[in-house]
Parts: sequence; structure tokens; C-alpha cells
Amino acid sequence: MPAQCLTTGQALPIGVVEQLFQQGLLWGQKLSHHPYLLLSECVVGGTTTALAILTAMGIDAHTKVSSSHPICNHQQKWQVVQQGLQKAQLGADPLTIVAAVGDPMQVFVAAMTIGASQNCGVLLGGGSQMLAVYALARKLAQFHHRSWQPDRVLVGTTRWVIDDGSSQISLLAQELDIPLICSELHLRDSKYPQLNAYERGFVKEGVGAGASAIVAHLYAQWHQDKLLQQIEQTLIQGIH
Repeated sequence: MPAQCLTTGQALPIGVVEQLFQQGLLWGQKLSHHPYLLLSECVVGGTTTALAILTAMGIDAHTKVSSSHPICNHQQKWQVVQQGLQKAQLGADPLTIVAAVGDPMQVFVAAMTIGASQNCGVLLGGGSQMLAVYALARKLAQFHHRSWQPDRVLVGTTRWVIDDGSSQISLLAQELDIPLICSELHLRDSKYPQLNAYERGFVKEGVGAGASAIVAHLYAQWHQDKLLQQIEQTLIQGIH
């Protein structure tokens, strides 16, 4: 089910959050027979819910998360988060944080990460949102006494997120002690304005873009030229 706006302080019923947690653990274990899993996100407003759960966990992430805007709208995000937290009823269980100000992806992917990491590597594809998922997974594993292997988990993103001068993703990852890597993919040589927009600071990520580029480089030996060629072909197919 879709979440309510986090400004309500009641984004999701706690029963739904608990079910997502259990299903995430189950699916993480089911899929862990692969050498690794790439788990990515596509959540509207996801950097704001990321800021919300990080703040609720006592982490100073204000002005550090990124966004799809060329210049991050930190104040707008902060006002929304504060409004939600003022109304939230948080318990000791981190699941109550997700129920109050989170989104369905966060708890499900965090639980998948916990479950899968016991048997395989996990690459979390995204920026701010996946740093929040990693931090949530750590908190959930501690509270619910779930065994996991954090040394098998890392976050992969794009250089547009890392180079975003209006956020501090690298600093946030360092403060959270989360391993963060990025692709060096660039689109400045593309002949399509839709792709050039990335170089002007729009979007920056999207559905595991950075992690997918990293995997393509490591496993298929795709370098910049090959990646750009394939991306442009995919764009052409989408247009037609």
C-alpha cells in the first residue's frame, strides 16, 4: 500500500510495516543463492523520508541528503520532517519510526539486506535513500536480534550524487560508517538533451543507475563509451 504523507506522523499502519519486515527477511533469504544482489529504489520524495528516519534515529542528516533539484531544497525537506516528527509516536522498536515517517521501500529493502547478507553480497543502489536503508537495517538487526553480515553490504551511487555541492553524501556515509562507492559515468558527450540534463544537476540518480553502471563495469568490462552507447540505445527504444 502507498504511504501517507510523513507530515501526518502516521505514514503506515504498524501492522503493514511488520509484515513488510517479515516478507523482506524471507525474500532476502530466498534470493541469496546468487553471488550478489543489487537492490535499488525508485521512491517519489524518498530523500525526504530518508532524512526523516535518519533524524528519528538520532542521526544529524540535515543539509546532508541529496535531491533531484540542482540545488537541494533542504529547508523544505526539514520543515516537512519536523512537522511529521512532532506528531509521531515513536517507540523503542525502529519499526515504529518507519510507521510514523517512513515509506514501504525502506523497511522491505532493509529486511532483504539483513536476510541476504548472511549468504551473499548486497549492493544497495542509490544515494541518500540507501544510506538510510543501511542505517535502518543495522538498527533493525540490533533491536530484533537478527544475524546479518554488514561487511558484505555497500552502497553504490553516481558521481552526480557524490559531486552534488548542495549536499554532503560522502560526509554522511563517513559519519554513519557506511561503505560508499560511485560510478564515474558521465553523460556530457551524449547528443540527447534528456541525458545532458544529468550534467546540469537534475535527477542525479534513479533506479540504481550508479550501482548498475558499477556492476556493468565490473562484470561486463563496460567502460564509459560502451555505457554511453547502451544508455542512448535504451533511450531511443523508449522514445520509439
